[in-house]
Amino acid sequence: MNNSVFSVKYIAVLVLTLLVCLSSSYAQTSYYFYVQLSDKSHSSYSLLQPTEYLSERAISRRATFGLACDSTDLPVSPLYLKQIAETGARIHNVSKWMNGVTVMVSDSVLMNSVRKLPFVRFVEYTGRLVGAALAPQKTKSEAQAFDYGIASTQIEQLKGNSLHNAGYRGKDIHIAVLDAGFTNVDKNPFFDSLRLQNRLLGIKDIINPVSNIFNEDSHGAMVLATMAANVPGQFLGTAPDASYWLIRTEYAPTEYKVETDFWTSGIEFADSVGVDLVNSSLGYSTFDDPKMNFTYGDMNGKVSRASRAANLASKKGMLVVSSAGNEGNQSWHYIGSPADADGIVTVGAVTSKGISSAFSSYGPSSDGRVKPEVCAMGTSSAVVNTAGVPIYGNGTSFASPVLAGMMACLLQRYKSLEANLDMDILLNAVFRSAGLYSSPTAQQGYGIPDFEKAEQNLITFDKSLKTDKSEFILIYNSSSKRLSVRYIGNESISNASVCVFNVMGGSIAARGITSTTTYIDTTTFRTGIYAVCISWNGKTETRKILIR
Repeated sequence: MNNSVFSVKYIAVLVLTLLVCLSSSYAQTSYYFYVQLSDKSHSSYSLLQPTEYLSERAISRRATFGLACDSTDLPVSPLYLKQIAETGARIHNVSKWMNGVTVMVSDSVLMNSVRKLPFVRFVEYTGRLVGAALAPQKTKSEAQAFDYGIASTQIEQLKGNSLHNAGYRGKDIHIAVLDAGFTNVDKNPFFDSLRLQNRLLGIKDIINPVSNIFNEDSHGAMVLATMAANVPGQFLGTAPDASYWLIRTEYAPTEYKVETDFWTSGIEFADSVGVDLVNSSLGYSTFDDPKMNFTYGDMNGKVSRASRAANLASKKGMLVVSSAGNEGNQSWHYIGSPADADGIVTVGAVTSKGISSAFSSYGPSSDGRVKPEVCAMGTSSAVVNTAGVPIYGNGTSFASPVLAGMMACLLQRYKSLEANLDMDILLNAVFRSAGLYSSPTAQQGYGIPDFEKAEQNLITFDKSLKTDKSEFILIYNSSSKRLSVRYIGNESISNASVCVFNVMGGSIAARGITSTTTYIDTTTFRTGIYAVCISWNGKTETRKILIR
């Protein structure tokens, strides 16, 4: 769902057109099913030829973070897709990361044939679509224009002006916005520079491939404005020089579990075109069919396919930023999916005074991780409406892109410091800059980050790296509870390993080390000092680290 308090999702007059041209079968009730496949056999795709299914930019991003392509990058078996289609089930969208397919049928009996296919592990009902949606109502202009520069408070609260003044405004950073629609982005004057400078990289509609994404729901357009709007003196977004992909994954009129699969396909597409950062102001917890509802116990980052996809995206070098949700004062007051995902940045909402917004959803994740990690303005956030008028709105939907835009600027700064990047270093720089880092809370996490301090954290680390004689970077991320070991030497390594010992000298974890980053999960470690012993090429190095 769209995570904003006045969300247009619930206003009936804004119900949007969906799938009206795809098939005459859409005039009746259609059903969505998720089909889990067993493997990726009978395919010509190979990890040796990644250019066949990933863009050069996507491959380059992996190399920048020292990551290799793996089996999740391989497309779903074309033979399996062909056999599913031959049953009469219409393939709607495909997830290579989950190795699954969402199909649409008008008669659920067809799924019996799909279930019998030897490569199908299970089939799950995920939602329905009834008839054709209504045409969108034209947006009326707001009666009242607001003061110039109304975005200044939300940027200054994050000390984002420091990065902007230094020339870091998101240039050459590619951002994907996953949302419900982007009304008038193709004509709104606040996006003129985005269009004229060819920084609107492209669009993708997972819901309805033949729709006009600029006539769909307005929520995504307002989310985009907090980052990309660029009319000096009136409204300047947090990443006005970044480039953007607009991806529609949310069908606003209804709420079914299938939308987590739409979201998964959307972020996979973002990866394939080489996106650096994703903002998702969407969240899923309860549905129109209560049998599909998640429980708080499910909010561990491992149940929802959207959350699992978000985690995979982070492992492929993408920075994923998600709104926490607007259920803080509801019976369900927890974060939803994909906000519970490990390895991403989940954003709560605060007022201009730094007080938690009443609606901002609570963490932690059900497995005890800090969620949300950070906060930004979500009460009276400055946005631009679809008529090109700066206004105010409420919701973590807007706190998330405000923060995401600043993360893009910091990522640009990080790239100017280092040719080889480590996501844990970047995230730690931000988390440590926040006011509640030493004592995170359930609603604000580490609190409001200070991007001036975050930049200094990166610079300090960069200087220490250049003077440190070690050939390894060792960093602990207290949010994801993950220890990363990264080789930065010039020679090839062999017989390399890392072992972690407790204060009693007992080995509690051991991993082989490759030329890329090696991760150690510390969720079962008790708080305390540990010794990390690294061996490579006949050499040994031991360091101490605090796990908490």
